[in-house]
Amino acid sequence: MSASRVASHAVDFNPRELVNRAKKRRNFSEKFDSFSDAYVWVLAALVALAYLFSALFGMLFVLLGEGVAHQELPSAVWRLQDLSFVLLALAGLATFRLMLYLGPCGLSAAKADWWLPLPVKLRAIRQPTWRNAVLIGLFASSFAGALWLIVMLGLAGSLPVPVAVLGLACFAVAGVGLANAATAIQGKNHQIAARRICDWVGLGLLIALAVLWMLLMFQIPWAQSLVGAMAAATLKPAAWVLALLVILVLSGASTYGAFRHFDQIPGQALRFAGEHQQFAVGALMQGDSRGLSAPATSAISRRRARGGKLTAKLPVAWRILCLRLLRGGRWHSVAGFLLLAFALAATVQRIANPLSAAAFYLVLCLVLTLSISATIAPLVSERQLTQLLGISEQRLMRAATLYAMLFSATALLFLTGGLGMLGMIQLDRIWLWIAAGLVAALGCAAASSAHASREERDWDALLGGATSDSAVATYLFLETATFLRAAATFSPIFFLVLSPGTPIPLLLWIAAMLFGASALVQVSGRKLGAGA
Repeated sequence: MSASRVASHAVDFNPRELVNRAKKRRNFSEKFDSFSDAYVWVLAALVALAYLFSALFGMLFVLLGEGVAHQELPSAVWRLQDLSFVLLALAGLATFRLMLYLGPCGLSAAKADWWLPLPVKLRAIRQPTWRNAVLIGLFASSFAGALWLIVMLGLAGSLPVPVAVLGLACFAVAGVGLANAATAIQGKNHQIAARRICDWVGLGLLIALAVLWMLLMFQIPWAQSLVGAMAAATLKPAAWVLALLVILVLSGASTYGAFRHFDQIPGQALRFAGEHQQFAVGALMQGDSRGLSAPATSAISRRRARGGKLTAKLPVAWRILCLRLLRGGRWHSVAGFLLLAFALAATVQRIANPLSAAAFYLVLCLVLTLSISATIAPLVSERQLTQLLGISEQRLMRAATLYAMLFSATALLFLTGGLGMLGMIQLDRIWLWIAAGLVAALGCAAASSAHASREERDWDALLGGATSDSAVATYLFLETATFLRAAATFSPIFFLVLSPGTPIPLLLWIAAMLFGASALVQVSGRKLGAGA
């Protein structure tokens, strides 16, 4: 009897009093540290917006090819402003998927280890996680809304103040509603179904775009009127007022659902969401998304059967690389970017110009470096593989470099061929294009090896220990130097795109070869130090 009374008293224990006492006893420095963390993230978002403002305007200038002749393709029926609704839908889907990935309610490892094993009611623990989830959704959606408004300002030339204010309000309220919807879904343990629905919604959006594009191709009057009215509605305050009212109703419904179900979130789900939030923060702090893109345990078991027979007769190192490519989906980002580049150039007006082609090559350089580095990372950075496989470090490095060169050359071939078919570039001097492509493949291979072999960055210690702005700039330059060297090897391609009839200077070829020479050294079997 006494044991049962003690157990019931322990279960009824509310940790709110303990938490409140701990908060009251914190000294000023601890409270200031808690405030400074939030202040740093808000300040980082504002600084990012300031830089992205110029970057987005530059991107629009390049895509539209201001002052440069462009190809008039019969399939280019869209205007960039016509796709504003697509950007709105993508911003909403991205925010909702982010909330699903983050939990959105999660506990840090320390709090999970302390509270979850105790036989106590966790409502006082879940409430702060719900509040944090709402704040994350609010700031994430507001950040996406600010980016969308910047893009609209660049396209329209001017943006009415009521439209900007109402637009930001809509994004903020939508972020709260999406966070609460994700909380309710987490309480019901329906995250997998919600992610599938998001995928189907994205696919439906692409199908709707394709249908509208076909209707515009055949100059259907009602389709042209519909697209024009949707594009014009983004600059009308009345449309934003109506959208705000609808979003407020939907957000209220999702908040009610979250209030009903957030108490049902199991402790293991809180711990798992906290791990995802730590991964996301680490990716932001280190500028490395390899931890976020790692496949789930359930996905690994499904991928084990892919490519086994196809790679059975390959050498061990090459089999590892090919299986990581097939099973890990490392080619998805490259293929997705190529499809996006071709779709933009073929369907959007004024995109088919040399400036856009040069921008496509530059972005492909970055995508290839990140994608290939994730594939070859075990062969380059994990030295214990030499003992497990019985292969020397030089042979593993040679296989990784050759794979990087082959993959880069293939992607460059597809991009060059597609842009040539669209008339964006001139392929008259084919031998120069082949030589420039080989040099660019060397640069991508060298940059991928350097990025894959780099150590983890403790940005808090690096930037916090900097004594001046020049030291901070030095750290950031060293971090981006790998990508700058890779972009330098693309300089012959940029010359051929922007000045197709001008001879390429010999010094430019020599400089590009020097930046990609480390890949040749690795292929020859010599050992290099770890890159940046």
